[in-house]
Amino acid sequence: MSSDPSDPVQTLIHESVRLLKSNLGKEVVARIKPFMQQFPGHPRLHHLLGLALEQCGDSDAAIHHVSRAIALEPDEGESYQSLALLLRKKGKISIALARAMDALERRPHDSDIHFLLGDLHMDRGAMEQAIASLTQAVTLRPEFLSAWINLGLCYKAQGQLERAKECFEQVLTVDPESSLAHVNLALTWLLLGEYGRGFDAFEWRFRLPSGEHPPVPPPENIPRWHGESLQGKNILVIAEQGYGDTIQFVRFLPRLGSLGAKVHVMVPVPLESLLAQHPEMGQVQSTTRWEETLDYFIPMMSLGRFFARDLGQLAPFPHYLAADPEKTRYWQRRLPQDRLKVGLVWEGKPLHSNDPLRRRSVTPHDLAPLGQLPEEKVVFVSLQREVTQEQRHCFPQGMTVVDVGMDLHDFSDTAAVMANLDLMITIDTAAAHLAGAMGKPVWVLLPLAPDWRWSMDRDSSPWYPSSKLYRQTQINHWEDPIHQMVIDLRNRL
Repeated sequence: MSSDPSDPVQTLIHESVRLLKSNLGKEVVARIKPFMQQFPGHPRLHHLLGLALEQCGDSDAAIHHVSRAIALEPDEGESYQSLALLLRKKGKISIALARAMDALERRPHDSDIHFLLGDLHMDRGAMEQAIASLTQAVTLRPEFLSAWINLGLCYKAQGQLERAKECFEQVLTVDPESSLAHVNLALTWLLLGEYGRGFDAFEWRFRLPSGEHPPVPPPENIPRWHGESLQGKNILVIAEQGYGDTIQFVRFLPRLGSLGAKVHVMVPVPLESLLAQHPEMGQVQSTTRWEETLDYFIPMMSLGRFFARDLGQLAPFPHYLAADPEKTRYWQRRLPQDRLKVGLVWEGKPLHSNDPLRRRSVTPHDLAPLGQLPEEKVVFVSLQREVTQEQRHCFPQGMTVVDVGMDLHDFSDTAAVMANLDLMITIDTAAAHLAGAMGKPVWVLLPLAPDWRWSMDRDSSPWYPSSKLYRQTQINHWEDPIHQMVIDLRNRL
């Protein structure tokens, strides 16, 4: 935008746009506010002041000023687009969607607005509408890489993995160094069971803009292990990502020991006591102090490149974790012994709100059909860490639920409870991994396109032979898999 030196407002607008691009909203607020008294009805100043206030963290004032800009200039699509973005950040998705549609009506060929609509439909879990909007965005702007990424995620959410791969590969034809495309392509290969290609490409996670790094940096001047001889060497394995990922991959630690290494493992505090009681895992701790000189380090999930390049390499691991005997006896005394004991976890750790593949939660209301089972034959044990009063009231009358979640201080406690259960029912959470690692029967509720470790077309995970997988048949609908669970559980009684 060019500015007329004789017009101080246009000069201010030009400078404000430049400052906002540098995230200097506070300076923009200081410059614009004095002009507002003289030009209270200038829509562009209200718009820019709203954007600046958002950068300063005052979202309510930002919405007020952008809304004022719309009232003053109702035919300008950019203000509707900004308001939609502000409302989305506030979690007001339906209203944001309406404002984005207002923006599109005024600027039908704006690829950014189509992209915003696609994002909002993704937030709602409306994949068909999201695909339509994102397809329009990439049609208008073929090199719109973020739109290609999100389009691939939508196809993946629908189980259309080949089309998803095409979208991620399209990004790489434009930007071969796109870490986001490489990682999403890797996760798609892993979901298809192409573990060799998948784990190789998954190394791009360390180059993601969001900084997908281990929770602590590796020791300085210690080289990363790339397959060199480990005979007589000390290797540090650093846990990364979620608790479930760590539980899944610690199975490979004894393999390092069999190669002659002394294994040191850094894990999050809640996993330390559980893993430390297994000597075959090596020296397990949650601190960064090491008594011995280290020769190599490796992020834990990178072990897949060496020990999980095909399904056959997983066969030696039917179960590899066990509960503490003393804690197990404690829970044996606390839990009922006269009925089938079924554990429940219905909600996982919240993940990226814009990723439709990883919404890992149902509600107690969704699980209510389990209450059809005879109360005198089955008792449910809730291992959910935090249960609201509202959630407790969702369980139907006559369904016995013993809530032990607040007594679980770390994963050694959780394992001890699981050791006393006959069956574990869970969404895709660390609880599913722990039950599988212990060899406990575990029934896992999965979305239509699940996380990669559960594959697409198997009744059980190759990583956990004791698992049974209950998959959605429609995106975002849990009725069918839970109905099948009720039938299968009735047959066990």
